[in-house]
Amino acid sequence: MSVFTRNEGSVAVQFALLALPLCILAFGLMDVNRATVAKQQLQDALDAATLLAARTTTATTDSALTAVGKPALQSNLTNLSGATLSTATFSLSGSYINGNATITMTPIVANLWMNGDMTITATSQVVRTMDDLEVALVLDNTGSMASTLGSTSTSKISALQTASQNLVTTLFAAAANSADPTNAVKISVVPFSHTVNVGSGYQNATWISPGLPSAYGTDNFSTAGTNRFTMLSQMGLSWKGCVEMRKAPYDTQDDAPTSATPATMVVPYFAPDEPDSGKTSYTYYNNWITNDVTSSTTPATRQNYVPKYAASNKSKLASAPYWASGGVTGTDDFGPNRECGIASLQTLSNSETTVNAKLQSMVAQGNTNIAMGLAWGWLTLSPNGPFANGVAYNTANHDKIVVLLTDGDNTNDDKNSSSHANNHNNSIYTGIGYIGQGRLLNSSGVALGTSSTATQRRDAIDSRELLLCTNMKAKNVIIYTIGVGVSSHSQTILQQCASGTDHYYDVTDASQLTSVFNAIAGSIQNLRLSR
Repeated sequence: MSVFTRNEGSVAVQFALLALPLCILAFGLMDVNRATVAKQQLQDALDAATLLAARTTTATTDSALTAVGKPALQSNLTNLSGATLSTATFSLSGSYINGNATITMTPIVANLWMNGDMTITATSQVVRTMDDLEVALVLDNTGSMASTLGSTSTSKISALQTASQNLVTTLFAAAANSADPTNAVKISVVPFSHTVNVGSGYQNATWISPGLPSAYGTDNFSTAGTNRFTMLSQMGLSWKGCVEMRKAPYDTQDDAPTSATPATMVVPYFAPDEPDSGKTSYTYYNNWITNDVTSSTTPATRQNYVPKYAASNKSKLASAPYWASGGVTGTDDFGPNRECGIASLQTLSNSETTVNAKLQSMVAQGNTNIAMGLAWGWLTLSPNGPFANGVAYNTANHDKIVVLLTDGDNTNDDKNSSSHANNHNNSIYTGIGYIGQGRLLNSSGVALGTSSTATQRRDAIDSRELLLCTNMKAKNVIIYTIGVGVSSHSQTILQQCASGTDHYYDVTDASQLTSVFNAIAGSIQNLRLSR
């Protein structure tokens, strides 16, 4: 039998008396710790929700901001155990978006003296601000863009028009809501196919060479350097604004065109009248003068014969290509402007109305040469010619951005891939002229000729595209790329072209284009937490 001594009994009584306060203190510390953790989680969640509300630049009222911010806040708090969101408000004050939130938590023991739940509050503020922007929208307008993709019956080009206009509206709205009243956004639009249309209004520009400079190499006409505008005028026709690719290496650079360096000059597009069908052993699809006006039976001679463009032959213009059922008068399917029906480019503009009108005017026509589109997209951003509208590279708080979209592989038809090319040219006329002119270089810098395959031509244009991307990124131009139902081959090229893996977007359904352009707009905007 144990017997407690007086001292032992005293210790036991003291421990019993201290146990309850110690337990209360321990649980109280747990409440304090829970409140501290909850406070940090609430702050992080509110910061994220306020940032999201601020990115929604179309929300211009307190109720609209709260409608965006509160669900985001609730979603961000799902892992906060034992807490209830009491209040959440988001409000607009000038260029600032303010977020306020309160949560309640039931304490373990603190309610013994608090007579209720713990209340925890947080505030956040985001300033809507962004760097000055120059954005070039380089958009595929090839014939395949008229088709549908995925679940929607809307054509790819129609979906592109809607999505790209949303991006434009978002960026201009962000600039208007910026904390900096001098914030500037300028956007250019460069539709492309196998050529780019700079606009017929530039016919007399000093950077246009009416004839092919000798530095370019072989001409398509028997008299080298023949003035193309003169030939058009003699036939009662006009130039629609499309151009040929610049001579390498200037096809991948932004050097200003200058007559002192003829290879930098821009040459107007002119698809020659190909030989009359039945007068050679080949089939031709761009025969737009009904008589070649030469007795030669050699296809190249008949095609290159300059005198047939005399004013006296205006009556011999075909109203439609011989192969067209029912005729196609008034289209760009044939003639000197063959498949030059794409919309002309828009240089950098600070007018939302002007830019969106250009996007709405886009049509689908022609084959794919992404390198040409990229080259002109870069030229619209360049501080050099021909437009010289861009600010100097590396200007502080100023970003130059290219958004490139395409739905296919680079293409230059050969006789095996298209009956249109089954003739002595072994290609159709495009922005690189005919393949036999040797204007297209492969990755080794070797010019391709008529014996090259369609795959070799694709790979050569790919190499020019990638070199352009490399050169642009070296000037700190940010590149976003979008592949719309493209092959795995094109996905790889576009991913390499982009400024990072998170700058490439793969679209498998045309309905996704709006969300992709919204994501890019959000990425472009530069929002920061002010406190």
